Amino acid sequence: MIRSRRLVHAALGGAMALSCTVLTTPAQAAPAVDEPTGTVRLATEKRVTVDYPWAGASGFQYRPGTTSVTTVDYPDTVPPAHAGPDDLATGTDVVNTRDGQRVVQKHRSTGVTVTVTIPTGQAYRAAVGWSVLTMDGTGALHVLRTVDGTLTVDTPVTGFPAGARPVLYRTGGSATRLAIVYALDGKTSVGLVDLSDGTFRTYVTGDTATPQIAFNDRWLVADWKAIRVAAAPGTEPTALTSTDAQLEAVVGDQLLIGNPTFVLGGTEAALTARSLVTGASATVLPSSFGGIGPTPDGGALATAGPSSLDWNIHRITPDRSGGLTTAEVAQVPAAATAVQGLAVAGGGSPPPRPQYKGWPSPAASCSSTERRPAPRCATAASSWTPPAGPPAPRRAAAPL
Repeated sequence: MIRSRRLVHAALGGAMALSCTVLTTPAQAAPAVDEPTGTVRLATEKRVTVDYPWAGASGFQYRPGTTSVTTVDYPDTVPPAHAGPDDLATGTDVVNTRDGQRVVQKHRSTGVTVTVTIPTGQAYRAAVGWSVLTMDGTGALHVLRTVDGTLTVDTPVTGFPAGARPVLYRTGGSATRLAIVYALDGKTSVGLVDLSDGTFRTYVTGDTATPQIAFNDRWLVADWKAIRVAAAPGTEPTALTSTDAQLEAVVGDQLLIGNPTFVLGGTEAALTARSLVTGASATVLPSSFGGIGPTPDGGALATAGPSSLDWNIHRITPDRSGGLTTAEVAQVPAAATAVQGLAVAGGGSPPPRPQYKGWPSPAASCSSTERRPAPRCATAASSWTPPAGPPAPRRAAAPL
């Protein structure tokens, strides 16, 4: 039996990508149960926004919307010779999983696993690397870490202002620091707690109730004010020219800015970088928006691409010259879309000319089983069946 392939043309409501093929056969008896002879995959042109449940030195996890989590491993990862809470630098590849008053910490590339037990009277607030931040009933903060894999060591946080009310705890491009936004005397301030010894230092104070924050081990940028982490006490932050975009991450000496509120007609949002040393700006990734964020190894992840069929996650890392490098590390599948309307046409070799009984044509007999089945395109939402009644003579369809 000879089969030919024809492309089904579809007229669809909304913007989407379509692929469909059907098989046509010479005139023959219809089967008792029709089998699908083609498939259609409809994908929306709207690019998927992702978030990152976890990211580290050996890979990351991403989640498109509310769908399941996908894990991506970097192919060039070299596990450290030793990893554990006694080496905080290896915390860039730790997954923290909370279970009530316990936090299980697993180093992904080596498999080293320890458990931090939160003492009675303390409540979990945040975790990064090998450290867990808690608060007790008096409002005092603590840094918890394990020794020998089992014993939990409690280090009180020092330097946090008395009477201050924590508003937000934020991780960034570091495995050894956490940012805390707090309110005190009608002002909002941002500082970093050094998880190695529990010391806290305030860097930026302003009137913005919920300031944007981005930081790594070199820089803190809050409310469009930048300051070096190692700056001498009393150093005032440098005001930056603000835009309607978001402070996404600090990578090396570069501030990543993305997801603007408005873009000019005919253009798309881009991820840009502004040097915190020279002030120079440059485009890092064109057509980039949605899932952008820091990683604890000092890098960042960002989605970018010209369409939903070419929408990728890029890893951004600092280079030796003070600039940035980007590498495509995963492709985000396009989301499916519903069928709004479907028109189907098919073609092929003309069937044998039928003759009809009781109709104005040369007298001859023609049983209903000799009708040529129409091409069908199976979809989840639509189907097409031939009209009832005797078929009219068919002409050969023009090649598609």
